Amino acid sequence: MLAAYIGSNPLSKIFVGYDQELFEMTARGFRFYSVSFLLCGFSIFGSSFITALNNGIVSAAISFLRTVVFQVAAVLILPIFWGIDGIWSAISVAEFLALIVTIVLLVKFRKKYNYA
Repeated sequence: MLAAYIGSNPLSKIFVGYDQELFEMTARGFRFYSVSFLLCGFSIFGSSFITALNNGIVSAAISFLRTVVFQVAAVLILPIFWGIDGIWSAISVAEFLALIVTIVLLVKFRKKYNYA
């Protein structure tokens, strides 16, 4: 996350350095997006963990919510309130919601699968 945040300007310059306005928008968006890197690993781990426990339906639910439902909802709703920053923040909000669902499901199935 830190590397993406710090590297947002140089990386954006490589791809869109030819247009100053586009460069500034891309660099700002990359900084917003970088926050999602902190959150996505937990949901990926939770889904994989539940798959390893042979519960494919719950694992698929986490993955589907994370990659389709929450992202689509965030992309449609957040720009209404935050404009372009809402689009850039959508993935982080979706990952945060997926994190909450993952934690709830891990706690719910804790006794059934006898972990922690």
